[in-house]
Amino acid sequence: MKSIRIRLVATFVGVFLGVFALLVAISVFYQGMQVESYASKSMELITDEGTTELNTYFSGVERAVETLEDYILETTDVEEFKTSESYRESIYEDVKNKAYDMAYIIEDMESVYFRANAELYGGTAGFFLTRAEDDELKDLTPTDILAYEEDDLEHVGWYYEPIYAGGPIWMEPYTNENISVYMISYVIPVYQGDDFLGIIGMDIDMTLIHEVVDKDIYENSSGMLVGESGNLLYHMDYPGGLNQDEFTGEIAAASKYFSDEYADTGENYTYSLGTLSYRIICSRLENGMLLATVVPESELFIFRNRMIFQFTILFIVLLVIVAFISVKMVKRVLNPIKELTEISSRIAKGELNQEIDYTNHDEIGDLADGIRKISVELNDYIEYIHGQAYLDVMTGVQNKAAYLAEEMRLERLIKEKMAAFTVYVFDINGLKRMNDSKGHEYGDMLIKDAVLNIKTVFGSENVYRIGGDEFIVLTGEESEEEIRRQLARFDERIRLFNSSNDKYEDDLSVSRGVAVFNPEVDKEFASVFSRADEDMYRCKAEYYKSHGDRRQRT
Repeated sequence: MKSIRIRLVATFVGVFLGVFALLVAISVFYQGMQVESYASKSMELITDEGTTELNTYFSGVERAVETLEDYILETTDVEEFKTSESYRESIYEDVKNKAYDMAYIIEDMESVYFRANAELYGGTAGFFLTRAEDDELKDLTPTDILAYEEDDLEHVGWYYEPIYAGGPIWMEPYTNENISVYMISYVIPVYQGDDFLGIIGMDIDMTLIHEVVDKDIYENSSGMLVGESGNLLYHMDYPGGLNQDEFTGEIAAASKYFSDEYADTGENYTYSLGTLSYRIICSRLENGMLLATVVPESELFIFRNRMIFQFTILFIVLLVIVAFISVKMVKRVLNPIKELTEISSRIAKGELNQEIDYTNHDEIGDLADGIRKISVELNDYIEYIHGQAYLDVMTGVQNKAAYLAEEMRLERLIKEKMAAFTVYVFDINGLKRMNDSKGHEYGDMLIKDAVLNIKTVFGSENVYRIGGDEFIVLTGEESEEEIRRQLARFDERIRLFNSSNDKYEDDLSVSRGVAVFNPEVDKEFASVFSRADEDMYRCKAEYYKSHGDRRQRT
């Protein structure tokens, strides 16, 4: 009888531990898959956010330069331009005045210029505006184009490169020796029919671009900006970039993925450097450059590794406990263990909110507690990742990743002919002046106060922060009367805030624009956003005009 009991206990212990080990393995496997899925999604969302931010910025620069090009083509009589020097000078002056307005809208703009055909009108024909130390635009004598060879990139590359390309181009970052600034340029050759009038262009300081590329995702993560040619344009360790033949170490290992084969796939790829493993995800920007994000796997899966360790310890503890108590408590132990294994299986499949009723203060109670804690920790971790991906920490409203997700949903509704929505665009006036005069802490206070007033009127669930001082509000379809009422409420909120607030020298001012989806006109979300954005910029122009801001200087 004793022998049978021993065999029964041994069989029970062996089967139980085997089943539990299998369930633990399944739980680790499925939960590991979930953690990896959420980590990968987090990398993808934040990379998409950086891509969208850079694309939006580059598109803004392109629109500004193209607006100047259109202005030249619409206002210039080509024949008189070719024959009359006084007429050309008047065109230069008109375009320069237009360029003043455009330049102050573009953040980190370094220079804006129109250079006429040097072979026909002289090497210094045109104008050149550049940012001075006091942040004012300074009208400098243009560089003599004819004084340099055509292949002198640092002095006249901005003139000849777009001519060679035959159209608009983004030049890769370079040091402009005329003003000794490391920059990136967008330039357009201006043609009226077959007549080449000159080039119109804008130079951009790399500061904002570096901030987007360097945005931290995880500890020890890094970003890289790569040119169409495959050269490294920026990395925090190589701010001046590297040519391909100079790649070593981490850059050389990651460079395998600097191609369209791996860009915009939504996948992250693994590579090793020594004993360390990394994940990389790449996205192609609209101007042809490539944004890459690299994260050490040890940072991505720190929770999974901790979870595996906990399961291992839990398994060892369980082995000792079950071997000790199974002789006397086979029947008593069987039912709670069966319940726990079922719960472990459900947790392994992602059903994290499981109720564990077993509360006895014994070893099985410890097991139940352990599984309960693992479930809670995993659920908290997933909620944390989700919150990081969709919440703007500083303002408490939804971030650009959440905005992109909502934009995709609205795009789908547009295609299904079920869309009905209104887009509000808000942009804080005077933020740069506040940052420059008072520091970024005051600028952050201004942003928080502005978004507090926006949330009060429109509700925080409808507000998205898509840039430093840019906010979007998405609501349902609203009539013109409802829109006027909402904007009146918002204006009243701002008035009341300014009447009782003494934190700032100037009143809080927010430019806003609005557009309602029209199924007869709008085939995509971008067209509604564009109208709202244009409306906002008209509001901003009126503000600067009414306040005598230097942005309106002619």
